[in-house]
Amino acid sequence: MQTAIDQSRPKTEHIVGLSQREVLDRQRRGESNDFEARVGRSYWQIFRENVLNLFNIVLGSMLVIVIALGDYATAFFAGFSVVSNTFFGMIQEFNAKRQLDQLAALSEQSVRCLRDGDWVDAPMRAVVKDEIIRIEPGDRLVVDGVVVQADSLEMDESHLTGESDAVGKSAQDEVFSGSFCIAGAGVMRATRVGADSHINRLSVIAKQYKVVKTPTQIKIDITVEVTVLIMLIFVPMIFITGFHLNNEFLEIVRNAVVFTTSLVPQGLVLVAILSLTIGAVKISRQQTLIQRVNAVESLANATVLCFDKTGTLTQNKLAVREIIEIAGADSESIQRDLHAFLKNLAHLNNTALAIERYIDQQGIVGDYPPKLREIPFNSGRKWAAVCLAEKTLLLGAPERLLPPDHAWYHDAESLARDGMRVLAFAQMAGDPDMSAGVISYDVQPLALIVMSDEIRHDIQDTLQAFRDEDLRLKVISGDNLETVRAIAHSAGMDIGSRAYTGAELDAMGEGEFANAARDSNVFARIEPHTKQRIVEALRQQGEYVAMVGDGVNDVPALKAANLAIVMNDGTQISKDVADIVLLNNAMTTLPRAFREGKETTQTIFGTMKMFLVRNFYGIAFFTFIAFMALPFPITPVQISWATFGTVNLPATLIAFGWLRPQYMSRFRRDVVDYIFTMGFIAAVMITLLYLITWFGSGGDLLMTRSSVTIMVALYGMLITWHVQGIDIYQPRTFLRHWRILSLSALLTAATILIMYVDPYLEQTIFEFKPPVWDGGKGSLMIAAIPALFLLTMALTAHGQKYRYLLSRFWALLSPDRE
Repeated sequence: MQTAIDQSRPKTEHIVGLSQREVLDRQRRGESNDFEARVGRSYWQIFRENVLNLFNIVLGSMLVIVIALGDYATAFFAGFSVVSNTFFGMIQEFNAKRQLDQLAALSEQSVRCLRDGDWVDAPMRAVVKDEIIRIEPGDRLVVDGVVVQADSLEMDESHLTGESDAVGKSAQDEVFSGSFCIAGAGVMRATRVGADSHINRLSVIAKQYKVVKTPTQIKIDITVEVTVLIMLIFVPMIFITGFHLNNEFLEIVRNAVVFTTSLVPQGLVLVAILSLTIGAVKISRQQTLIQRVNAVESLANATVLCFDKTGTLTQNKLAVREIIEIAGADSESIQRDLHAFLKNLAHLNNTALAIERYIDQQGIVGDYPPKLREIPFNSGRKWAAVCLAEKTLLLGAPERLLPPDHAWYHDAESLARDGMRVLAFAQMAGDPDMSAGVISYDVQPLALIVMSDEIRHDIQDTLQAFRDEDLRLKVISGDNLETVRAIAHSAGMDIGSRAYTGAELDAMGEGEFANAARDSNVFARIEPHTKQRIVEALRQQGEYVAMVGDGVNDVPALKAANLAIVMNDGTQISKDVADIVLLNNAMTTLPRAFREGKETTQTIFGTMKMFLVRNFYGIAFFTFIAFMALPFPITPVQISWATFGTVNLPATLIAFGWLRPQYMSRFRRDVVDYIFTMGFIAAVMITLLYLITWFGSGGDLLMTRSSVTIMVALYGMLITWHVQGIDIYQPRTFLRHWRILSLSALLTAATILIMYVDPYLEQTIFEFKPPVWDGGKGSLMIAAIPALFLLTMALTAHGQKYRYLLSRFWALLSPDRE
């Protein structure tokens, strides 16, 4: 968590910052860090992905030919759905991006600058060349510069070197934008800003939007890639076949347009993006910033949620309960040593601030001996040290500063089991041995500092809400095991039968480690690399991991997780790697976000069923007809009109959340199986209707196409019913969803009625010629439409219920089992 600003750190009496006038002069000269900070894709990327894609280019080329040949009706109806979907989807994305960018501005990084002799917070884009900037743990540098003053300053420059080891910095050393402070403190002078800074010259880091696909997006991409490949193969074949049969060129192009619009589920891609964008905007209203739009769907896929106890289970409001003197040490001398220790620290974190408040309340003031050097706290050492002329003072974990057989060692553990946070304060002669990374036990313990942190009052309800969403909860903390276990239990977590420390995990082999990561819910004394290993082990076992963090130590695990969630008060570097930022610093908003994510996924699944069933039965139907060497079964105008009101419009209503699809728990069973079942049955039934009408009318192509168009409209209505949960074998669903039933029926009736009016117009649009009731073949053809439609309803419901053939098909594809 970010800490309060202490104006006394670091000492800057001899450093002169810029005046306000000098800042304005540099801004006028363009020497500022002004660049466009954005969330997600740029406006150009949104436009390019919506408009300049392969499907639109191919279809657009054919429509240009159709227009040139004078067939304006085909161009209008075939292009209307694509153009309208593209246009309105793009506008919606533009609006959503504007809202998310405005929200992102609320969490934009500020920089502590020295201006007119005072430290002020300035937006990172307002920083100018020669600015004097303070550096503290967790700060990410936004400009390049030179260190003016360093106090045990350690930087992470892994974006430069690929190595995550800390790099010590001294005065006159160069520092680079994109690196971040992990320990100590310092002051720098900005030398390169804006486009000249290192981070902005690295386009792979600063300029390129990183696309991280969610499972559903990957499925959609694969579907689109396969259909585009089929399109590139079959569209040329349509032209070749048409030329071979001496068909008119316009008729060949119209057939290719029908095939293209029926094949590629471009509407699905647009609706998926639209659903994710709308979901991101909805979640943002809960003080939750979505920095990666498809993180909305990642919320729905999460199976494990990992988090620290501090600031999540607790309020992160530490207070010293008592200081227990060890071995007869004098209370006042301990307080003065603590005063000297704290005043010499380059940076005060929340723990140090709490101790400082306690010491100030005891009236300890006055001079203190200056330090010779400082060893900052880090999560690996678990202690910090200040080296004075006469001795070295140390503060850290009891198990690192007290020998296991020390009388107070077990007292510290007992206090930890009560949920207290316990630190040991000690002294030693000389400097600690840094080469080994541990302290030999020649230290003299002085006191135990007992601290407490209150449990969040709403955390039990929040954790229960997570469990209701089928999320497994794991707390991963750097604190003492007994403290973490006690607080987790008080918060209502299922702590399980076994908890592990970092030392125990590090001693395990890979298999044992993976089992521990899977089975345990409580981990303590965990270092950053171990936290990362836990997340990676869970992912390797098929879990979709969401990680909540706020500090520098959480960054490796946040990067390793499928979904990175960070508190707004967290360090800037943690927010930089986050997919989601909790602007109100509370996990209480997350359950609603998870529910919204699942609703968005259901929306995508529902529209996927609607579009892909239409595509699947269309491809199968056209293939059946082609094999029988019969004329192309439908025109672009007819199929566009038949599916607009019965498929496209309901899908759009679902995307905007005005209609909610029936809940689908398993993608393969509820989506893929349905697409195959309904698609195949519909293709067979439409082919039967085509044959009945074609041969019954003596080869009347207009009448055959008109019958097929009516059936396509009816199937669109049936698909909408299925997506909304209407089942002919469950009559109650008709009553439960009577509004949806009525709406889809009215849309379908209007679609068919308008086509029936078409022949009476002065200029026909749909080329519609339905069969006539004549008591003979005409009556048979008319009766075939409802008969085959009802048969399709029954067969689809039966096929979805029993799925015998599909189960045998999936068994064929699954690995062999002994």
